[in-house]
Amino acid sequence: MRVALFLVRFSFCACKLPFDPLTDHISHDCWVPDYCEPEHFEYKLCKLRLRGRGQNQEYTCPDGEYCEELDCPLKCWLPSSCECLKMGPHEGRMMCAEGGCFKHPSTQWGLCRPHASDAELASKEGGKDEDEMLPTGFHFWTPDELLYNAKLHIDEGHHYARPREPKPFAKEEL
Repeated sequence: MRVALFLVRFSFCACKLPFDPLTDHISHDCWVPDYCEPEHFEYKLCKLRLRGRGQNQEYTCPDGEYCEELDCPLKCWLPSSCECLKMGPHEGRMMCAEGGCFKHPSTQWGLCRPHASDAELASKEGGKDEDEMLPTGFHFWTPDELLYNAKLHIDEGHHYARPREPKPFAKEEL
């Protein structure tokens, strides 16, 4: 009985998203089907070393944006591409490219974000860490850094995110 209770508690604590029968079977190595707002969602992978110097437009950020790294506990990977679905059973969920993991280590790749606003710069002034990263709307999370690869999640409270509440599950009638 104690073992069963422990396993139930552990499985509840080991995941950051609430149970959803539509997406709990989706398991990827570097991302989760997090809750998002399709109208606001943006995901553009960029090469950190280029930071505006590159000729390859595919991995550079557009004007008005720069490439920001994401903080990672150990070794993390960014998916090749992600989108927030606007229709279908997974509407309002972040889905990333199949097979896109293990190609873009977070030590060499980042995400495009707009240049810092005056408010962001003012809140950062006087801070402890001058090199502190500005928010990208995403972060890596793992229940145990030594056992599990950290997966990409959307920051709660960011304008990309929506409340982590599954849609009501429609039961089939006999």
